[in-house]
Amino acid sequence: MDLSGIMTKNTQILLLILSSCVTIPLIATLGFTILQKENPPDQRSFALVKQITLLEKALGEHQSVFLSPEYYHVVPEQDLQSLTSSLEAATATTDAANFYKLNRERHFSLLILGTLPTSTSLVRELIDSSLWVLNDVSPWGYILSPNLPTKGEKAPWSPPSSEALTQEYPDVTQRTEWMILTAEKLISIRRMRDAEALLKSANDGAATGKCHALFLATKASLAAVQGRWNDSLAMARESCKADADNTAATEILIRALIECGHDDEALNVARKLTEQTKNQETLFLLARAANASNSKEEEIEALCSLVNMARTQHQQLGASLTYLGQAYARYGDRGNALSSFQEAVSEPELNQEQRALLYHLIDHLTPEGVVPNKN
Repeated sequence: MDLSGIMTKNTQILLLILSSCVTIPLIATLGFTILQKENPPDQRSFALVKQITLLEKALGEHQSVFLSPEYYHVVPEQDLQSLTSSLEAATATTDAANFYKLNRERHFSLLILGTLPTSTSLVRELIDSSLWVLNDVSPWGYILSPNLPTKGEKAPWSPPSSEALTQEYPDVTQRTEWMILTAEKLISIRRMRDAEALLKSANDGAATGKCHALFLATKASLAAVQGRWNDSLAMARESCKADADNTAATEILIRALIECGHDDEALNVARKLTEQTKNQETLFLLARAANASNSKEEEIEALCSLVNMARTQHQQLGASLTYLGQAYARYGDRGNALSSFQEAVSEPELNQEQRALLYHLIDHLTPEGVVPNKN
């Protein structure tokens, strides 16, 4: 039976609203997200000792430090006792309300946040307020501190001078990589002007050619966030041509192809990428490309794999189940749509508005005479 034929106009509107509420945050990495894949700092030039030294110094100088979960594996065992549990840290980075609650209890004097999408989302939330100051941005994350009136207003972070960078990284290739990778992190928190400044400095350097694919991929990412999809597409193509194994550039290429209307090509690229690297990000992009190309079975298969992977890895399921429910609903499978929405609505990362929309969908999709499960 075609589900669209039995949907009320109100239900169809709700579905569109839900789609806009969930899809935009996922694509732009805003709000709650299924993209829990960590993008570790490029280690070609930046040794892990940088992170360890930073953490040891911070934990030695501050009584109460908040670390996002991706740092816990490099914290010495004796220092873990002074931190919140990794579960508390994960919950706090997922939901800003949980972070503020934890901060009221612990009074953090320093925040060190990594590069997971949930962490960058929290950074954006905090720097938009007047309560926190962004002290540092680097390829391995962000440092913030409370903006305490007693200590006077602190100047926000700005890119270091060329002299300071040259002193820190005498090797021109290391210096260029630092600028490009830091620009990536600035793009993630919507600091476009600073990202553009660093990319310009990197382009003026003598080592850009050695980082050509990385430079183009970052430029493509910046263009995508700014909505310049044709520019993003051209630079992503060139980056992939320079380095066929550049997964980040391929992911941007798929998004740009979809946005520019090259749906079939996007699906072909997404298929190849998923064959090479199967993770939550690539499966999500495959589902998006399949949806754009109206490949029903492939979209649902990719979303089912996404949900199964999230279960196996004990990741959040709210967004992926919502997408799966939407896909089932679009293709007329009321039973599976209901099951997906009913499971999604109980996931803790959904906010009140998203949960209310799901309840409306459940009410409208539930057969007449059956009482919807609201547990």
